[in-house]
Amino acid sequence: MTTDPTRDILITGLPRAGTTLTCHLLNKLANCVALHEPIDPGMLAGLEPEALRRALRQFCTAQRGQILTTGTATSKAWRGSVPSNPLADLDEQGRRKRVLDGREIVVSNVDRADFRLFVKQNAFFTAALPVLTPQFRCWAILRNPLAVLLSWRTAQMPVTEGRLPAAEQLDAGLAAAIAAEPDRLERQFILLDFCFAQYRRLLPGQTIRYEDIIRSGGAALSVLAPAAAALCEPLQSRNRLGLRSDPAAQDITARLLERDSPCWSFYDRAEVEVLARADQPAIGSA
Repeated sequence: MTTDPTRDILITGLPRAGTTLTCHLLNKLANCVALHEPIDPGMLAGLEPEALRRALRQFCTAQRGQILTTGTATSKAWRGSVPSNPLADLDEQGRRKRVLDGREIVVSNVDRADFRLFVKQNAFFTAALPVLTPQFRCWAILRNPLAVLLSWRTAQMPVTEGRLPAAEQLDAGLAAAIAAEPDRLERQFILLDFCFAQYRRLLPGQTIRYEDIIRSGGAALSVLAPAAAALCEPLQSRNRLGLRSDPAAQDITARLLERDSPCWSFYDRAEVEVLARADQPAIGSA
């Protein structure tokens, strides 16, 4: 199958930044298919740059064939589609259940071979950006860094403990920094800085803010797919959730504001301060 490679687009971003929501919204568009973490990073770790790029091209080609012949695609899924959020709100025990039950989605919105295919992997693609950007269109989804940090604390994912295994496998410097840091929050700051530094260095002008996606009802995704300009979904920001339920929120805010972080290339400190002052009942966590 011969397909314009520019129609295979890689999406990355901070964990819990709205990348799954992005896939969910893109899948509402005709001739757009967005896959949520369809790849096992362990299968690609250790590959030389050209071998890694070749493996990704082959994966995209295979998925295109599968979509056109079977109407299905490989993706983490909930009831046959990509959910808007892979995690439920906090339960009574303070735990978050995954809203995922499969590895395949049903595709019914494609009627031509040159559809746009989006592949989303957060940690792995973020670390692999130096290898990927020369040959792939790559975009990153960003989110207010305070909201991200608070979400990480309850996500019950490796990042909750200040780990990002798929990125650590690819970046020895990151792995060493994480291994040497005993403080969990400081490890999370290291991860936050690493991600934002990658986007600042390697994706200038190719980032989308979660807040803009929410504010526009999804229309901000038109930079990825022009048809998204017509989206007007009733989206609600989850940035304020957890601010009052997390007793450490103000301390985290103070430590974040003190940092000389690359996140300030994308967000003003005032945006974090405004979020920290937000007064909303504790009804869960983003």
